[in-house]
Amino acid sequence: MSPGRLHVILLASVVFDAGVFSLTVWALRRRGAAEGRRAISTARLSAAAMVTSAAFCLKLPVLYLAGFNAFGAIHALYLDIVVILPAAGLLLLLLAWSRRWAGRPRLLTPGSRFTCFAAMAAAPVGVYASLIEPYDLREETLRVVIPAERSGADPVTIAVLSDIQTDRVGEYERFAVDRVMSWRPDMILMPGDLFQGSSESFIQQIPALRDLLSRLSAPGGVYFVLGDVDSQLDLLRRALEGTPVRLLINDVARTKVRDRHVSVGGVELRYGSSPAAATIRQLNDGADEGDVRILLAHRPDVIEAVGPNARIDLIVAGHSHGGQVCIPFLGPPLTLCRVVPRRVAAGGLHVMSGRCIYVSRGVGHERGQAPPIRFLCPPEITLLTLESRE
Repeated sequence: MSPGRLHVILLASVVFDAGVFSLTVWALRRRGAAEGRRAISTARLSAAAMVTSAAFCLKLPVLYLAGFNAFGAIHALYLDIVVILPAAGLLLLLLAWSRRWAGRPRLLTPGSRFTCFAAMAAAPVGVYASLIEPYDLREETLRVVIPAERSGADPVTIAVLSDIQTDRVGEYERFAVDRVMSWRPDMILMPGDLFQGSSESFIQQIPALRDLLSRLSAPGGVYFVLGDVDSQLDLLRRALEGTPVRLLINDVARTKVRDRHVSVGGVELRYGSSPAAATIRQLNDGADEGDVRILLAHRPDVIEAVGPNARIDLIVAGHSHGGQVCIPFLGPPLTLCRVVPRRVAAGGLHVMSGRCIYVSRGVGHERGQAPPIRFLCPPEITLLTLESRE
């Protein structure tokens, strides 16, 4: 779906829901006035919100017929929350103030006035979640302990640059890459999702993407695996051409970093395929040469393809974006992971059944029909330092 068509349908959706809410409030007020209760109560506002929610659900089949997917439906709901709610609250408060100023009966009860003020808080939250946090890039540093029997003693620094997922290379993407290079890492791992957009826009952005990726370099190499949005493989190869980035598709790269030997196995998106399974077995079951072994994949669920207490020292993945939205004390309501629990998909370094996995929240965010949003889940780049047990 083109951006123009998407915006038109979203606008129509917002107008429809705003109309349903307004007509419901008006009808409930008229009914209350007939019963001698002219002021709009919190209960009536809640009833209007419930009617609007029901209308939204009934509208979903129409949105899907118009070409919306699940992300598009979430986008429409998000706009209802951050646009209709605060706008309705502000309008009702202004109408109530104008009536009192004119000496007419009050429009809102004290409880409904508080509800309107609370609804207005959704507007600044929406501004923050859409315009500020998605670009509030954090820099994380973590220590990963590897078994002492691995040959070598020097620490190995690995930068994780995941889910850039841009639709147009700009200052933000260049800033993220420059911050990674400021660490001077021994290796750089990229768990997929480079560009999200149409073939036409991808072709236009190839020079900018190539320039962006050319800034990356590391003594131990820069490695990239395919993500969900990396389906245009021919265009991706063109973007990587001439850059230091090596694409791993069911392949194992071996390199030397300081006094350590490191093996990096990169698997395709379908980590359960025969070639991917063979790559994981090669990385896991090969002769023990004392090398550090890292499995690079897009989806954290790849951990189910790795046996418990595997020879693989570290799994690095992205995909979930940390959920993009986190609810305090509950975590992300949606991670698009079916195997790893939410606490793992939310990001960070974890150990599951003796397997060490790092999941990056990523640099970018979901695009296309999805709302541009991050809330309590800022983007990140990460520097992992691999060290032996003391």
